[in-house]
Amino acid sequence: MPALPAEQLARIEENRAKARERLAARAEAKAQEAANRDAEFATSGPSGPELNLRDASRKRPYDSIKPAKKFTNYIEYDLSKIKDSKGGFMPDDDTNQLPDGMTLEEWKQKQQRIVIEPQRAINPDDNPKCFECQSFDIDFELFKVFKCRVCRACKAKFPEKYSLLTKTECREDYLLTDPELRDDELMPHLERPNPHKTTYNNMMLYLRYQVEEFAFKKWAGAEGLDKEFERRVALRKEKKDRKFADKLKQMRKRTRTETWNKRLDRPEHRHTWGPETRLPNKGVSIRKCTECGIESEEILF
Repeated sequence: MPALPAEQLARIEENRAKARERLAARAEAKAQEAANRDAEFATSGPSGPELNLRDASRKRPYDSIKPAKKFTNYIEYDLSKIKDSKGGFMPDDDTNQLPDGMTLEEWKQKQQRIVIEPQRAINPDDNPKCFECQSFDIDFELFKVFKCRVCRACKAKFPEKYSLLTKTECREDYLLTDPELRDDELMPHLERPNPHKTTYNNMMLYLRYQVEEFAFKKWAGAEGLDKEFERRVALRKEKKDRKFADKLKQMRKRTRTETWNKRLDRPEHRHTWGPETRLPNKGVSIRKCTECGIESEEILF
């Protein structure tokens, strides 16, 4: 292979030197880029937000866009923090203090059942006393509703006078009407929630001796009440017997009609007589139907 000229060898060496410089510059640029990336990672952290290097002094691109006229006075309210002021009137905050699961009506009924005992007078003669034992420890619930002065001990001791009766017992045992039992002035009563179901009407309770006093006055004593009770029982039995007799009469009429209809539906029977049997000693002849078995006798002359 012939040797290259000196000029060509010098050019080759020059190109190699330039190539080495370019490789060195490229390696230095990569190293600088890696160093910058490590520095950015160290300042922002592995999960830090990206840096926003926007120039705040620059004009925003959407500043020229204006909102519509109907939205210029729009105010956004936080409804969770707004309180109803009742139009400037005094707000009733009692409903906000109700126990959980209790309506306002149930809470009012519960408050009515709470009996606040009045303060005792300094003079003992001015304090109410029990009818039976003259004790000051009376049942203020009965005193408030029925105006009955009786202590708790006497109430338990004399149930024939101070026990409570339901409206059904008063209506069935003492023959009192519903309008009489609903009259508060005539028959005061105590209301309690219905024990069978809360959605039913409230249970109305009456004091026994007051019910007996009114019933005896209405029916002229205990004997009059017993007579009226027996009269109503007899009247009820009479109505029941009359109703049973009417049903029995209708059943008999229906049975008779069905029997007659069955007879009408059945075709008329015609006898088919068998051979004649003569009895000379008796002077008769006998014939018998072959279908129904009836016998016919004819006298021989």
